[in-house]
Amino acid sequence: MRRYEYKVLHTGKQLEEDLNRLGAQGWRVVGVTTKKQALIAPPAAIILMREVEPARMAPTAALG
Repeated sequence: MRRYEYKVLHTGKQLEEDLNRLGAQGWRVVGVTTKKQALIAPPAAIILMREVEPARMAPTAALG
């Protein structure tokens, strides 16, 4: 079973640095929120997700 954790990153001056750092740690952007809930408004927060326990691969059959 896959398990995920989520994080909300509020936008700020260091947003690009924060996204690069979190991306290197396995976080992926899965959504954004806007200040006025309008499509043209700047993002207020970015929603991130990463897998907590990588899914286990099924054992492969022995070749031979």
